[in-house]
Amino acid sequence: MILLLPLILAAWCFYKKDAHLVPAIFVGLVAAVLVCGFRAFFLYSHRVIPFSFENNMWYLLLRQTLLPVVLLYGLFFLISKDTISYKVEALFPLLLSFYLLYLPYTILSGAEHIFTTFPLFIKPVLFTVMIFSLGLGAKHIEKTIRGKRYVFTAIWIIISLVSIVVPSVLETMYIMDMSYLLILGLSGIYSAALPVLFILSRLGVLTVKDRN
Repeated sequence: MILLLPLILAAWCFYKKDAHLVPAIFVGLVAAVLVCGFRAFFLYSHRVIPFSFENNMWYLLLRQTLLPVVLLYGLFFLISKDTISYKVEALFPLLLSFYLLYLPYTILSGAEHIFTTFPLFIKPVLFTVMIFSLGLGAKHIEKTIRGKRYVFTAIWIIISLVSIVVPSVLETMYIMDMSYLLILGLSGIYSAALPVLFILSRLGVLTVKDRN
């Protein structure tokens, strides 16, 4: 759990060897430290869990995925003076470096479930898939807008929204003590969709092909 995202970030940096994306990584790390510090000192982490699927899902969605992604990237997008292409490319390292610290904090702060396999193994994988999906989605949203393929743009927006929602839905199912086999199965489908989307995009499906 603790090593998954750092290893992915290290491998990505080794593969990219692109120093101009270092500021995005730095911003993500600083933002994570500030958010985790604020939550640790000013917010109570151990809430009474209501017996409501909807309430739990919205709680997790807002605090773990939707608000962090929208606020962090939204502020970065508005404040950065770089090109749109740079901002799109920066989404992946920005979120990866943020969740590198924020995700372990959210797991460790919920100590009542710390020794089960879902928060230790499945949850980090779900968030990793979400980050990769958002990075892929942002890239093709930009490409399809530039290519004026707005139907494809809408499809990638929907894919990105689904990728944000699914981790919270699956964690809510876990909290509500629903079938663990079902959770594992849906987690597998969610994770397997990422390489399928990547392959389809490489083949030019649902996007604009790169010009040689």
